[in-house]
Formats: sequence, structure tokens, C-alpha cells
Amino acid sequence: MTRTYAIALTFGFVAAFLMGANSVIVRYLTTDLHGLQIAVFRLWIACSVIFVMLKLSGRRLNLFRFDRYTLLASAGFTLNYITFHIGLEQTSATNAMVLENTAPFFVLLFLVAAGVERVRWYDALATFMALAGVYLTVRHDFDAGAGDSLIGDFWELGAGISWAIFIVGSARAVKETKSTMDRMEVLLKILLPSAVVLSPSLLLYPLGATASDVLFLVLLGVLSTALGYYLWYEAMATVSTVTAALLAVLSVVFTFVIAYFAIGEQITPDMLIGGALIITGVVLPGLLNTRSKAPVEEGTVSEPDDG
Repeated sequence: MTRTYAIALTFGFVAAFLMGANSVIVRYLTTDLHGLQIAVFRLWIACSVIFVMLKLSGRRLNLFRFDRYTLLASAGFTLNYITFHIGLEQTSATNAMVLENTAPFFVLLFLVAAGVERVRWYDALATFMALAGVYLTVRHDFDAGAGDSLIGDFWELGAGISWAIFIVGSARAVKETKSTMDRMEVLLKILLPSAVVLSPSLLLYPLGATASDVLFLVLLGVLSTALGYYLWYEAMATVSTVTAALLAVLSVVFTFVIAYFAIGEQITPDMLIGGALIITGVVLPGLLNTRSKAPVEEGTVSEPDDG
């Protein structure tokens, strides 16, 4: 594992921690706000922060120029929010979490079908380990397709597919960038259309935000979204698309750890085993990669450094 790759993986772990913190904070906020309202507020806050950072850097922005991968990522991101929250109203939070985190499996399928990036045997193994880990962490509460939850579970599977579309689109867009500011601009172009499209949902539900809610929304927008996604994109520029997808799954581990310290939730042996499987799945490709640099079809797309 090279030093560059190790640094990228560290960025990814910090991003996963911030995403895990996001899940815990959202649990608190949903007592006063609907999930879609929380999403809209955090997206607008994140977009404002990223826009200011880009302008302070002196960068000239053209927010209306999109390449196909940025459009793909933005569409997947928006669809993920819609399908996830529709499904969540018809199934359990546990089912929603497990089914949305099937995204790495669909990332594998999309990469194989499109042929834009080599998928190796250990990518498949790492994905299987991570998904098995997610299931283990909540297996006592997971009950997909039971009773009235079947329709909701299908929506959540759609959330997993759309999240995979977002990851593949993001990874391809990010790998065509040359600098941190390039990647920050890509992130803004993906989040901003989603914020615009989702904004009408603010009117669908009553607003009952308190002063403490506003503080947590700012934390979500600045830390979990703007900083978290920026660090994830920095990692994505170096690691493979599959590993980038698994880094998002890693947030599940941090969610349980943060919930343990913040609100006293118990950590079971299954959670520990599942967490170990997820972490192993994340680091495995970097440890096993032979660092072959053969170009892949579709123009000349080089293989990402995975070790």
C-alpha cells in the first residue's frame, strides 16, 4: 500500500466518521423535522459553504456546464433521497439501512457492464465481506419483505441502486479532475441541482425546527455534508470505485460507535464481528492489489491506484 493510497484511505475513514455522525444527528432532528426537510437544509448549507470556498480561492465558476458523469451522479443522488425517504415511510429503519447499503453490489455490476474500470476478484470478495458485515450488525432486526414492508423494501432497494449510480458517476467525474478545487466544483455541481429539485418538499410537511435544531442542521451541512463529501471525493480520486463505495458503507460502523458514546446504545458481539468484516472489506483491495496499470477500454481510462 503506497503512502498516497494510505492518505486517501485516511481521508475516506474520516469522511465515513462524519457520515456516521450524520446518521446519529438525523435521529435527533427527525423528532421535529421530516427527513427530506433535513436533507434540503443540509444540502443548501453545504452548497453555500462550498461556493464560498471556491470563490475565496479565486476560481471562476460555471455552474451550468455539466459533463455526463456529473449529471449521472446528480441524478442518482437526487433519486436516492427520494426513494430512501418514500421507502422509509413504509418499512423499518433497519431494513432501509441494509437495503440502501447494497449499493456496492450494484456498483460492481455497473462497472462490469460499462467496462470503464477493471473489477478484480478481491473487489468482489471485499464487497461480499462488507455487505455480510452490514447484515450482521442488525440481523436480529432485519426482516425484509415481511408484512406490509415489501413495497417500502423495494423503494429502499431502489435507493441502493440510485446510490450506486451516484457513486459511479461521482468516481468517473472525480477521476477526470486535476486538483482539490476541481473536485470541490464537481461536488457543488452534483449537490446544487439536488437541493433545487428537493426544495419543494419543505412545503409538504410542517416546519417545527427549534434553535438547537438549527445548530445541528448547520453542523450537518458544514461537517457531515460539505467536509465529509469533500474528503470522500479526495479519497475517490485515488482509490477504486468499489473501495469508494465501501468507504460509504464504513459509515455504518461509525454510526454504532458514535451512538454508543453519545446516546448509550449497546454494541453487541454481532456488531463487532460485522464491523470487523466491513473494515476488512475496505482495506482488503489496497492490500492485495498488484498495482497493474493496464489501461481500460472507453478511450484510455487508467486503472485507479489501489495500493
